[in-house]
Amino acid sequence: MNNRVGVDESPAVNPDPRRLGKLYEHFRKRKSMWIIFFIILVALIIVVPTTIVLVNKAKREKTSTMEITTEIEITTERTTTGTTNEQLLSTVIINKNMKWKQSASTVAGGNGQGSELNQLDAPSGIYVDDDDQSIYIADTDNNRIVRWKFGANNGEIVAGGNVSGNEKYQLKQPTNVILDQEKKYLIICDTGNFRLIKWSRQNSQDQEILIPFIVCFALAIDNNGDFYISDWLNNKVIRWQEGNKEGILVAGGNGEGNSFNQLHQAKQIFVDKYHSVYVADFVNDRVMKWTKNATEGILVAPKNVSNQNPSTMLKPRGVIVDHTGNIYVSDATDHHIMRWSPDAREGIAVVGKEQSGSDSTQLTNPGYLSFDRSGNLYVVDAGNHRIQNFTIDLN
Repeated sequence: MNNRVGVDESPAVNPDPRRLGKLYEHFRKRKSMWIIFFIILVALIIVVPTTIVLVNKAKREKTSTMEITTEIEITTERTTTGTTNEQLLSTVIINKNMKWKQSASTVAGGNGQGSELNQLDAPSGIYVDDDDQSIYIADTDNNRIVRWKFGANNGEIVAGGNVSGNEKYQLKQPTNVILDQEKKYLIICDTGNFRLIKWSRQNSQDQEILIPFIVCFALAIDNNGDFYISDWLNNKVIRWQEGNKEGILVAGGNGEGNSFNQLHQAKQIFVDKYHSVYVADFVNDRVMKWTKNATEGILVAPKNVSNQNPSTMLKPRGVIVDHTGNIYVSDATDHHIMRWSPDAREGIAVVGKEQSGSDSTQLTNPGYLSFDRSGNLYVVDAGNHRIQNFTIDLN
């Protein structure tokens, strides 16, 4: 009886195989879920940190791009314009600590005084065109405008070059040249013919007299495309917009003299982004700054001039201003280029020596100045009939 009962109770010890199958299937599913869980966990461990790294990298790249953009905008904001027509759009911010290599390279002329295509004769104004990798030169005593490609051995006549005369296709003693804002035309101080003339770059037969009866000696252009012209005979500077019949007086115009509302034989002029005009006041041995709508100028170089403290600047011919307001002046008497900082009482020589000469470190009667976008300094070495390039020294 007890044995039967034991036999009857054996199913509790040996369950039905179908129940074992269900139990096995249950544990098998649980195992799969754990495997999936561990796979997801491992994926999260790998993916999340990677995602964080990539996001941070993207943020850094975005920040870097914004910083670069801001730097470019700051550089553009500091851009000045003048005879170089916004040639100070530079990735290098030129300041009072900037230096240039003392040995220059000759980028035009330098083969003696003459009229061959590898020569210049008493060059005057220049225009450096970074976009076209060229320099335009008013080759004064050859009565022509020459375009000289960077690195070329010879120049190319782009205006004049015929016998000196007063026909539209002729020039007589041109002293300065710039390009208009769209760079379609040469704007030329045809000084010997007492006129300002426009000359097409595409068609050498297309000329137009813009202003007659003016002794135009120097030119500049502002960021609106307006021209600034120094009237050498009348000791004044006017702003002129193409299409107008008359210009607007912006400097001088009160007769020949040395008062702050006068000029005496103005040479190169420079216009900054605020439309202030800087004038190399040749006979007065000074540089004057005329702010927009001013009735008289401000003496900016040299400073503190008086009977007891005479000017240390002698016969300035060229003037240009950098991004931070430092003034660069060509001293035709001491044959070097001086820098006058806004807070300085005296100027310092940046290139050239105090004696004239023709080697790579010397100048003779230097004239017009210009920067290119890389901050290199171009000097018209008039006495040596060449254009010198002093490269910026970033070391």
